Amino acid sequence: MKKIVFTILRVIITAGIFLFIFSKLSFNESINIIKESNLIYLLVSFLCMLILSFIIALRWHQILKAYNFKAGIFKTFRVYMIAFFFNNFLPSTVGMDTVRGMYIVNNKKRIADVISTIILERWIGLLGIIIYVSLIPILFYSQIEIKYFLYVSVAGIISSLMFVIAVWNAKVYEFFSKLFEKIKWLNLGNKINSLYNSLRLIRNHPHLFLVNLILSILIQVLFVFSNYFIVLAQSSEISLLSLIIYVPLISVISMIPITINGLGLREWAYITFFGLVIKEQALSLALTFFILITLMSLIGGVIFIFERKKIKE
Repeated sequence: MKKIVFTILRVIITAGIFLFIFSKLSFNESINIIKESNLIYLLVSFLCMLILSFIIALRWHQILKAYNFKAGIFKTFRVYMIAFFFNNFLPSTVGMDTVRGMYIVNNKKRIADVISTIILERWIGLLGIIIYVSLIPILFYSQIEIKYFLYVSVAGIISSLMFVIAVWNAKVYEFFSKLFEKIKWLNLGNKINSLYNSLRLIRNHPHLFLVNLILSILIQVLFVFSNYFIVLAQSSEISLLSLIIYVPLISVISMIPITINGLGLREWAYITFFGLVIKEQALSLALTFFILITLMSLIGGVIFIFERKKIKE
């Protein structure tokens, strides 16, 4: 019942944001901009999105190898694309990660390891965004208002440091392990400790952590250029510098699970950060990005049809 209520609230919030946006600018003008887009540049943008999806799969593949899962890079990529397709219908990224886990896990004893690989992949990705966003005020301090980045950077750095300490420090591990052991309800304490122990395996692979962190930063760069080619396609006045500064922050904002698949929230962020140019151009950029990313997810739907893997509950 709670899930239904929460989903309804997200639909209402999504619709409310779009109503607010459309009351402030011309939707038809944005659609006309999209219709007149250069298809060659849109194709290049689409390819950028496909490449960054492959790099995300590569990042996860590296972690799976460290946990001794026998999943090749192309299988990992196929699984990621299938999960990405189902993310269009599932309530949040948790649903997407559940699909990923179901395709990789091969027995119940390894469920904690699968969850650990996904948590680590997500965390390293977030850390890459945090590093990128934290460097922006230093590199472009005269171009931006630092207040947009300060809260995200501080919150992300603190949470990441807490995660690192909890995973790497033996005394902290011992403290939390004993604390979790006291949770007897549904054997929840042992399950949490099983996951906790699995997460700590990353301590044995510091080089893997560094490589994946670099890949995470590269993903943000590709996000910027996938937007930039849309800008070129639509002859927009939005500058590359503005995209470098704001696109990663927009990615973080669109992850906030208060709307359906980031809809509305993403468009609002584009209009807010690129509001110095024509707002209809900012909206057309946001909508085109969403259309291309949705079209790319359909590749996962095609892969799913051909895979036809039977998954036990």
